[in-house]
Amino acid sequence: MQSGHTRKRLNHTASAKLKTIHILQTMKQFLSYLLILCTLSVHPLIANQSINQIRSELRDLRQQRGAIDRKIHEAQAKIRIIEKEDDLIDAINSLKVHTPHKKRTVLVYSRTQGFRHQSIPFGVHALTEMGKRTGAFNVVASEDPAVFNSPSFMNYDGVIMLNTTGNDVIPQGRARENFERFLMNGKGLIGIHAATDCHRNWSNYLEAMGGLFDGHPWGANHTVSLYNEEPNHPICNHIQTGDRIRDEIYQYREDSYFTRDKLRILLSLDLNGKNMKAKGMKRKDHDYAVSWIRKYGNSRVFYSNLGHNNETYHNPMALQHFLNGIQYALGDLSADDRSSASVGNGSARALPAGF
Repeated sequence: MQSGHTRKRLNHTASAKLKTIHILQTMKQFLSYLLILCTLSVHPLIANQSINQIRSELRDLRQQRGAIDRKIHEAQAKIRIIEKEDDLIDAINSLKVHTPHKKRTVLVYSRTQGFRHQSIPFGVHALTEMGKRTGAFNVVASEDPAVFNSPSFMNYDGVIMLNTTGNDVIPQGRARENFERFLMNGKGLIGIHAATDCHRNWSNYLEAMGGLFDGHPWGANHTVSLYNEEPNHPICNHIQTGDRIRDEIYQYREDSYFTRDKLRILLSLDLNGKNMKAKGMKRKDHDYAVSWIRKYGNSRVFYSNLGHNNETYHNPMALQHFLNGIQYALGDLSADDRSSASVGNGSARALPAGF
């Protein structure tokens, strides 16, 4: 057996070894830091160049990854579009169309500088097929801003802003001047979903479109109830109050652009519907519009908040609403576009009891 003195000596020896190991590790770490400092002090340009080169490579890789991701999403969208083609054709075959006064061609513009909706390819395809199969219009689709500087731009009958996001979707300068002249010439303007989430720095665009995105309390997976504010109006008379659709719904900033003194509100949310109370609702007037029309200068404007989800572009109710609104904007569907306030509908409905 070990005596108490022996155990103390062994414990003291072990403790000394641990202290020695700790000192050696500390010295090693210190020497490593010293070596790094010496290297940087002797070769600062080499170190800086190395870091900059790595950062440059990282930027290049991120750009390549973004381009590859977009191509992957486009390929996936093409597959789903083909898989859903029968649904789209059935929906289009159910639509009622007004015979156009003349052959129409519209520009579908879907450039994004901010968030990019994955439903854009579905929207472009659905609008193209709807126009072609109904005979209502032909589509030219583009994301090239140079289209607004082309001499042929003024030949279009209307522009559809499809889920455009960002402040410079239409660049400042001549492109915007041409766009404003286009509207003054009596052409049509159609906005779908995120058409109200762009050009925050362009007051004339916001005035024409009629509202500015201020959040979406009802997300993409939310099934909302619609309230038809104009049940006899030709653009929305196929929709009943209480009809439901799964889509993301915006609310609009309380400002001079979104006002019933200027807009004819067609659809809004039916807050009496199931599960309609949502976090983030903040309009003091409780005015949660979904679609509207208006006159802007010599032009006619139609806007619909629907269009975030892929399946919206296969939904017969949504497609009929889009078609009606587009034909109104092109001048082929007559519709009362006096403001809501001027026809006695100057405010939103009161909140339901207990909401």
